[in-house]
Amino acid sequence: MKRKLMLFMTFLVIGIGLVNAQISKVTGTVTSEEDGLPVVGASVLVKGTTVGTVTDIDGNFTINNVPSSAKTLVVSFIGLQSQEVAIKPVVKIALKSDSEQLDEVMVVAYGTAKKSSFTGSAAAVSGENIAKLQVSSVSKALEGAAAGVQVISTSGQPGENSKIRIRGIGSFSASSAPLYIVDGMPYEEDAVNALNPSDIESMSILKDAASAALYGSRAANGVVMITTKKGSADKSRVSVEARWGVNTRAIPEYDIMKDQRAYVQTAWVVGKNQLGDGAKASEDLINKIGYNPFVGVANNAMVTPDGVVSSAPLKHNDDWAKEALHNGTRQEYNVSVQGGSSKSTHFLSLGYLKDEGILRNTNFDRFSARANITHTVNKYIDLSGNLSYARSEKNAGQAEGASLSNFSNAFMFTQQIAPIYPVYAYDANGVQIFDEAGQPIYDFGDGTYSTRLGGFANQNVAANSDLDVHRTLNDNFSGRGSVNLNLFKGFKLSANIGYDLINQVRTDHMNQLYGDAAKVNGRTYKYNIRSQSFTANQIASYANSLGKHSFDVMVGHESYLYITSYQYTHKYNFYTVGNPEFNNAITMSDMESYTQEHSIESFFGRLNYDYDDKYYFSASLRTDSSSKFHPDNRRGTFWSVGGSWRMTQEEWLKDVEWLNDLKVKASFGTQGNDGILDEAKNPVYQPYLKQYKISNNNGDFSVVEVYRGNKDLTWEKSKNLNVGIESAFFDHRLKFDMEYFLKNTSDMLYNMPYPISSGISYIPMNLLDMKNQGIEFTVTGTPVRTEDFEWVISFNGTHYRNKIISLPEEKRKDGIIHGTAFLFRLTEGGSIYDLYTYEYAGVNPETGAAQWYMDEKDEKGNVIGRTVTEDYSKASKYDLGSTLPDFQGGLSMDFSYKNFDFSIGTNFQIGGQLYDSMYANFMHAGSNIGSNWHNDILNAWTPENKYTDVPIMDGSQNANQQSSRFLIDASYFNIRNISLGYTFPNKWMKAIQANSARIYVSADNVAMFSKRKGLDPRQYEYGYSAANYSAIRAISFGVNINF
Repeated sequence: MKRKLMLFMTFLVIGIGLVNAQISKVTGTVTSEEDGLPVVGASVLVKGTTVGTVTDIDGNFTINNVPSSAKTLVVSFIGLQSQEVAIKPVVKIALKSDSEQLDEVMVVAYGTAKKSSFTGSAAAVSGENIAKLQVSSVSKALEGAAAGVQVISTSGQPGENSKIRIRGIGSFSASSAPLYIVDGMPYEEDAVNALNPSDIESMSILKDAASAALYGSRAANGVVMITTKKGSADKSRVSVEARWGVNTRAIPEYDIMKDQRAYVQTAWVVGKNQLGDGAKASEDLINKIGYNPFVGVANNAMVTPDGVVSSAPLKHNDDWAKEALHNGTRQEYNVSVQGGSSKSTHFLSLGYLKDEGILRNTNFDRFSARANITHTVNKYIDLSGNLSYARSEKNAGQAEGASLSNFSNAFMFTQQIAPIYPVYAYDANGVQIFDEAGQPIYDFGDGTYSTRLGGFANQNVAANSDLDVHRTLNDNFSGRGSVNLNLFKGFKLSANIGYDLINQVRTDHMNQLYGDAAKVNGRTYKYNIRSQSFTANQIASYANSLGKHSFDVMVGHESYLYITSYQYTHKYNFYTVGNPEFNNAITMSDMESYTQEHSIESFFGRLNYDYDDKYYFSASLRTDSSSKFHPDNRRGTFWSVGGSWRMTQEEWLKDVEWLNDLKVKASFGTQGNDGILDEAKNPVYQPYLKQYKISNNNGDFSVVEVYRGNKDLTWEKSKNLNVGIESAFFDHRLKFDMEYFLKNTSDMLYNMPYPISSGISYIPMNLLDMKNQGIEFTVTGTPVRTEDFEWVISFNGTHYRNKIISLPEEKRKDGIIHGTAFLFRLTEGGSIYDLYTYEYAGVNPETGAAQWYMDEKDEKGNVIGRTVTEDYSKASKYDLGSTLPDFQGGLSMDFSYKNFDFSIGTNFQIGGQLYDSMYANFMHAGSNIGSNWHNDILNAWTPENKYTDVPIMDGSQNANQQSSRFLIDASYFNIRNISLGYTFPNKWMKAIQANSARIYVSADNVAMFSKRKGLDPRQYEYGYSAANYSAIRAISFGVNINF
């Protein structure tokens, strides 16, 4: 019995020992699910005990003496979601991001700020969201991304920048563009496409005076702050990303007439209505269209006298769009190295982008390099440096501009030219003609092979795209440097310097063989532009806390100098085909050059105060002296005050579990604008001086005044009010922010029209007063969040109204006509882009004539009513609404399931009108035969089709004149991005010794829906359409690997 008892006790002790051996020691590794990197300093705790540890520099941990009863480990780290895992001898934990638990830090003027304490208005866009998009310019990455921000992409040309407008229209005759700040220093808007999106850590948009007033006059229209990536004190990390894709046309052609027979028959109808006889129309048809597209058909037999078009074979089936446009390819490669130690950090990157356009021979190539370095010399001195260089080449395929009268514009030409005209040369039997080398011969419609009408003779965009050169070369260098002196606790002195250089060489060469330049044996225009900006500031700051009181004070001085040098040369009469250089030409046409400077000296200060992390107050003051004004008017002083109240920090709200955050805020301030522009929208650097042009007059000087300066010109001033609320509910799974803004602008910079007899078209003055007010909001929710699946949805929207408060007394009665085609009128109480044009009254059902409304007046000239007229010259103009939208917004959704991620981003616009001049050109009544028609023309009036809004096809010059007939709702909905990705499990990464790897497919400009096929309202800033380079749909496959 004793032996059995001893045996039992032995097995019991061994069993207990084995159990304890299984659980007394736990080892493991903690990584971040987002990037696969080890989490240093994560807390690992045995649940229900005080037993635990923290992870080391490799994310590893070991816990000894784990209680036998313990079942669970709790792993946590600031900014990552806490996770509970079952205890095993070896565990691996991947923590998910939990940004809601962090007090978001935003980059603001001259520093950073916690969102919880920020009294101004700002929106942040992460570098992760920017990286999802396939954009050659980061300005396009903000489309639909933030409330109150409008992005106008006027061109789909790769490398082209978008225009950004913050909270409506900033000015009239002055710049409405925001100030760009890159790594703390001003940056030129034109150089934004030199930034590699992969180098960007975050973007912040400062919208109100409290957030932007510290940047003074240049921030009158808001600020876009771009922060590039920097190294960290963790282990070194290498990131490699590559993507390959295809670019296609995102916006189709208008619904234009592609059927050659339909075109010939429609042209015959015009002749019949003009001549009153079908036989005469058939005889005269060749004179109307210039070219017979049928094989073996006489010129007078293309259409029979009773209107039946020939069924004979066609000489060609050329499609102008297919010949001039194609699908392009896109490839992008980025490599970055970052890391550091406790004293130094570094970030190095290289990038290459080759982005082909959809117009043949158009592309954008960019090579970029960046180096960011920080170093702590000792506890008193910190140093940082940031250098970047970008070399880009943009081939545009056409000269700048999207005018409907520019016949080198392929997006106009391919749609406006009649489909009967061939791209290539054909004989009378429809056999294509080739040259001695076997290459197809292009047809220029000059009578050699065919004859074109409608202004399309001597042009062929498919041929010219191979021989013409429209190339822009840019070298961009940017340097930033700073020294920080931490003299004692809370007190810091900083000295910062920034230098930016842009060297641009643009060549526009029109070949000597074909087109307009053939008359002078080819011509070349060269533009050399060198722009430099120097910024230096010195800042002293002090921060301290005394009990529940915290404050920081900053004062500083800044100087800014901008120098631009411009040279233009024009030569013609070229010798060798395909060589656009001046040594190949013998005749000088003209040359000009100039240098302009602009400087600003500023003093500024800021005070931030908070009490008990509940009540916040901020104030700022800045005074600028701008060289753009007369010395007597150069100084402008701008200020702001703001306050906020974090209500959830109050005792009576702290215990409300479903309410995580509630803050109300308000700010008020003033800002100025000195960015006066000329009528061509170019900056004027000395608008207070008379300016002259000197030319040669038979060997003598001819001096002609070209600009009448105004020495009394001074700052355009704005008063800005912002009131908002920020809230978060249900464990931060629902967030709602809303703001009301009001901006009153007075003494607006305005180019006042001047009598033509003076030789000056306008004088810059401070005249108008304007108001922008509106509401914007952002809602973010997480409807589903489980261990494996998460769904996040975000919706933002903006509604604003623009109103002219006052005009010069002499202009109040009739208003001020302005804009493209004089389509708009300024009136007190109206908006800056109120339409003022003729109102279409439809078609006379008996005659088919177009009708417009006209005022009826009594003998004293008072309007007593209105009637209709068929005489366009007698029609009256009316106020017909605004081109400004009623509502703009963006909607995005992000899904993640285990290792898969999926996102979709959209943006939209509701309301506003657009004058569709492209459509108007397509709807001529036969006054411009040779030019194409929209298929809507087939609904034109006939005796059998009386009740239509399309007038009779009789060649009337006025049928498609400017009127409300061509106004259309500018609403649209755009699916701007869809991406699908897969992150490989960490265990797979060991084979290639990588930390993480992700593959993905991404599509940009997926689909856009508007009121008319072919119309893209996103491209037109002020509601007047043109033949812009179509938006591009980019679909790419990519891979990202981190080592």
